[in-house]
Amino acid sequence: MLQRDAATLERIWADDYTFTNGAGETHSKAERLANLKSGATSLDSISEEEDMKVRVHGNVAVATSRVTIKGQYSGKQTNGQYRSIHVWVRGAAGWQLIANQITPVAAQ
Repeated sequence: MLQRDAATLERIWADDYTFTNGAGETHSKAERLANLKSGATSLDSISEEEDMKVRVHGNVAVATSRVTIKGQYSGKQTNGQYRSIHVWVRGAAGWQLIANQITPVAAQ
């Protein structure tokens, strides 16, 4: 995402990939790639992932973590800490991301 490498993301994201952003909006693989190519999605930084936990169940892996993101998604500014979940599936193409979601961490 930081390098805006659409070719790599095209390969990593499954065809039926879905992203749910911090505002609760969902985006398909095609929508995310279009946002990336147009500049509507442009991340300045993503912190090292903290509290990373990965659980593998056969051909499915679920990763959860906390990240700090600065930039914009779909043309909307996003800065702050988020809880993140990534769901990966292993198939003929290897491991692919099928879904991920970020949820803002409430101010303490």
